[in-house]
Order: sequence, then C-alpha cells, then structure tokens
Amino acid sequence: MGHVYNVDFPQSYQSWDTVDPADLFHAPIVRKPCKGSVVKHLSDNAKGVNFIVLWLDCDREGENIAFEVLDCCLDRMEGNSPYDRVYRAYFSAINPSDIQKAYSTLGKPDKNQSLAVDARQELDLKVGVAFSRFQTRYFQGRYGDLDSAVLSYGPCQTPTLGFCVKRHVDIETFKPEPYWLMDLSVYKRGRVLKAQSNAGRSFNQNKINTLIKTVFEASPPATAIVTSVVSKQKKQGRPVPLNTVNLLKACSKALGIGPHSAMQTAERLYLSGYLSYPRTESTAYPKSFDINGSLKTQASDSRWGNYVSELLRTGNYKAKGGVDMGDHPPITPCRAAGPHELSGDMSRVYDLVTRHFIASVSQDAVWQNTKVTIDIEALGPKGNFTIKGKQMISPGFLAVLLHKEYGDEIDELAEYSKEDETEEVQNLPEFKEGETFYLSNPKESSQSKIATVSTGARATLGTKVRIF
Repeated sequence: MGHVYNVDFPQSYQSWDTVDPADLFHAPIVRKPCKGSVVKHLSDNAKGVNFIVLWLDCDREGENIAFEVLDCCLDRMEGNSPYDRVYRAYFSAINPSDIQKAYSTLGKPDKNQSLAVDARQELDLKVGVAFSRFQTRYFQGRYGDLDSAVLSYGPCQTPTLGFCVKRHVDIETFKPEPYWLMDLSVYKRGRVLKAQSNAGRSFNQNKINTLIKTVFEASPPATAIVTSVVSKQKKQGRPVPLNTVNLLKACSKALGIGPHSAMQTAERLYLSGYLSYPRTESTAYPKSFDINGSLKTQASDSRWGNYVSELLRTGNYKAKGGVDMGDHPPITPCRAAGPHELSGDMSRVYDLVTRHFIASVSQDAVWQNTKVTIDIEALGPKGNFTIKGKQMISPGFLAVLLHKEYGDEIDELAEYSKEDETEEVQNLPEFKEGETFYLSNPKESSQSKIATVSTGARATLGTKVRIF
C-alpha cells in the first residue's frame, strides 16, 4: 500500500492573493487522509486485536507508512500498552525462505526513519508550493502568452530539468570543428597496423603539415624505430553487485529501457517473487547472503546453467568491492525463471539481473596486453607513436555477461583501465626493439617510391582529419 496520509497547509494559507509565498516556510502543516476509506478500513480491522505485525517495504517510506498505519490502529487494539505488541517484519524478497526468516526475527519499527520522511515531506511541500506560487505570478506578469495556469516547481524535478535543458542547449548550439593528427600506418607481414600519435590532435592543419614536411625533408631520410615492446597480463575486474542506480543505467544502456519503465518492471518482478527488493543503495552482499544457495537455483537453466554448475564445482565464487549501506542487499534473482516463463521487458530485465549476479561472483577476465612504442627521431618529442593490441587469455565473467557496453566506472587503481577497455582486440605480429621502418608519404601512389627494409616491413606517415 502507499501512504495513508499526505501533508498540506491549513485553509488560512490556501489563498494565492493574500499569502506571501515566503510566509509558507514558517506556516504550520496538517495531515489529511489520502483516502478516507483506507483509514476507516484499517481502524475497523484493528478493533480488538492483540498483536500487529507490520509488513511494509523495508525502506524509509515503508517505515513512515508503518507509523501511519499505527496512527489508525493503536487506539483500537485490545488492552493496555498496545505499542508493546507491535512488531516489524524486515525482508528484502518475497519468497518462502525470506518471509519465514523475517517472521522468525521480528523487530520494532524505527521511529527515526519515519521522522526523516516527515521532514522530507514538509520540505517538499513548503519549497514546492512557495516557489510554484512565486514563479507562476512572476512569469504570468511578464509573459501573457503562457499556456499554463500554474508553473509548478519540484524540489528535485526542476533542478534536474535545468540540467536537461542546459544539455539540450549545448547540443543545439554545438558547432563541430575539424581537427588534424598524424597518421602512422605500419605494414608488417601482410597487415596494416595503425599507430596512435601521442602528440595528440591539433585544430591547426598547417601545424601538422609542417611536422610531416619536416620528416620527408630530413637528411638522411627519417625512419621510424621500435623503442620498446611491453607485453603483460591484465585482469579486468568483475562487476560489483547491482544497486538501484546501476540497474537503471544498465537497463538504459544495454536494453534501451528508460528509468521509469525499468523501475516498474523490477518492482513487478519483485512482487512476483523473481527478484529481491529493487530499491537499494548497497553494492556489497552482506555476510549473511547465501551466494551458494542463490547460484544453485540457477544451475539448471539452459542459458547459464553449465557455467553456474562449473562455478559451484570449483568453488571459485566470491564478490568483490562495493559498499553495504545497511538498507537492503544488492538486487539479485530470488528464484529460477525458465527461458519462456517470463515475457517482454520482464524477461529482459530478469535476464540482465541474473547474468549480472552470476558475473559479480565469477572470476576476473584476463587479457594479454601488448604495447609497441615507435619513435620518429626527426620529430623530436612529438614523434612518439604507439600500437596496442590485446588477446583474451581467460574470459572469466565475460562468458556470462552479455551486455558489455554497460558496467561500473573503471577503478583508477585497478590493473585494467578505461583505456584498456577501448583497445582493439587483435593479436599483434612480433616486434623487436631496434626494428626500423623506412617512411613514405601515403600520397605517393607508386610502390617503387616506397623504401623497405629486409623484412619487407614499411610504414607511411600522413595526416588524418576528423570532426570534433
């Protein structure tokens, strides 16, 4: 159920004409039933009861609703000190094991969390109404063609709208500019390998052309020399457990489902017993979380069952990092759902959450990264180029996580960086320090003008233009 009461100003503060918006910040507030029938229903059903167990969502809003329910019920209960016979059930999933555990570990409702919601409701009311009245009268007095009787202000929504409008204006007024950079192509063993200039880009074409001219006017002819070859293994860390914000990001990036629809879908899956509670800030599983049991429920699934069975067989499953905020555990599947048991967005979101959960307790992926540094001495410090490539050694969690375009921000201290993530997957031919490439201009079409070394390796140096 939702809130039983909402807040409003007394009748004496309802007039837009006689009440200064600034006075609303000091005005008293009153509570009004959202639906009188709900208050009556709760009061009637509480008559003569000995105990009340509150089964509301385990967050601040749920705690506040719990006390709203008690306001309707306490004076209708049997006997003295009725609050001593009030209990609170805390749970994060609607399945038999979680419900039984919650019932066997009943606690008391948290008044402080409820009061925090009371404060937020009062702030929302006073800020929202005061600014709505102020800006409506302000703008209507200056723009007679406004097509709205009220210009509403939301304490959260309006600043967010401001960010969106600013971003829209930035996009609409953006003027693309061309930029130039040096383009070094290395030809080796029948392949063309692109080397990236570490000098970066320039919005001055003449500057890049002057650098190219310096190379081809050098005497003796300029060469490109391999100065270092570094190859090492790097681990790409598995994702941290899924909280609400990351779930919404993942649904948007990977599935094309907007935040509102994604949240509605996750809540339907929660109410149907397929997912744990989808409103959480935690990105670490609590010590009490049964990873083994959760994996076993997925071991017979035709999509990822073999992978999960191997995890269980080896025992190599453990989550990493994250923060336990103490509200709810991260979002996980609560029971198995066959490939055709769910449909539409419910099926897609369940698939994403389940794969993310399995990935979060899988092994890291391992890559062999190779970096070849090539210097053109004639260009001095601007003559440094790199060729990068990587090969997968062990897929780890990537074997089950389908949507690799979403994920956590790369940890700056981790072995695997954001730069590594964007590297092209390619196996580089063998390079040796001191290996020399004679340079030619790509504009020269005659192959006879291209000098080569004994290995048949050669390189071209030119310019490339892109739009920023």
